[in-house]
Amino acid sequence: MSIENILERIKEKAVSAAGELVRKAEEEAEHIRGAYEAEGEDLKQELEQRAHKKAGEEERRLIVNEQLELRKQLLVKKREILDELYEQAKRGMERLGDEDYLDFMKDMILGSAISGNEEIVVAKEQTKLYGDAFLDSLNKENKLGKGFTVAKDPGDFSWGVVLREGRRIVDLTLGVLMEQLCERIESEIAPMLFSDS
Repeated sequence: MSIENILERIKEKAVSAAGELVRKAEEEAEHIRGAYEAEGEDLKQELEQRAHKKAGEEERRLIVNEQLELRKQLLVKKREILDELYEQAKRGMERLGDEDYLDFMKDMILGSAISGNEEIVVAKEQTKLYGDAFLDSLNKENKLGKGFTVAKDPGDFSWGVVLREGRRIVDLTLGVLMEQLCERIESEIAPMLFSDS
């Protein structure tokens, strides 16, 4: 064998070995590429799922926040309605005619008196209403004590009376009566206004 033949054979073996190495390298590269493509696809799907989940959570959070804001606004509006009802009731009481006012106050005094001997402090603007005729009528119906008297000095309020005996005071002024009314009826009205519907 000649050197040329030997060199040719070595060259063929080298080319053949190189081709085999290239083929194995391409197969390995294809295998690696396939694995990374599959892994990349899995990662892509996982990221998309996370994004959808996060978007869904954000949407739910926004909806919940909006619902809370609407409930707060509704509660404010219902509170305004309740306050307006109280204000209308107060204006209605302030507009009572003298006879209706005195009948109402007589009932309040007789129902609130403790001894029947209290002094009646009246509002400055209403002193003329509490004359002898009213006092006589009131004392005729008084079943508790010797009788009521009207204080010489008027009270510093605009409507109603204060019953006073010693240190004991029973406040029947409009502001206090409205507070009591509100406390009494709010427990009945509030569930209707403030229910979830």
